[in-house]
Amino acid sequence: MQFLTRLWKRHVRGEPDGYRAYVSLPTADRSFGEVHDCIERLEHVFEGRVDVYARVDGVAAVSDCVPADQFDGDAFEAALERLESCYAETHSVARLEKWRRIDGRLVKSYVVVPVKPLFPRDRTDDAPAIRSPAE
Repeated sequence: MQFLTRLWKRHVRGEPDGYRAYVSLPTADRSFGEVHDCIERLEHVFEGRVDVYARVDGVAAVSDCVPADQFDGDAFEAALERLESCYAETHSVARLEKWRRIDGRLVKSYVVVPVKPLFPRDRTDDAPAIRSPAE
């Protein structure tokens, strides 16, 4: 019966019992104020239930599970838009959504990580063009 309830919540209703998030915040190119603003917005969405951990190249904000009736999806999207605008010049923001069973409840987890692109957007062609011997 639990299997059918989980399928109903996930595929028919589309609403989990709770929400949580893991957000990575690289600090190499950012000021402390920008990173702190992103963390404050996440704390507002998750009602202060956010732990911040130091990483080698930045910080990670990890939220506790928040019940679905207390979660503000619009505020979360606004926080992610702020994060994307903060890292827009140097990173692309990758988002992953995952549904999990945690303590008997269906929880929607978000993983958000700014990733440096393999090829920078504004590459300048400083290197001289190499001509083929046939030319």
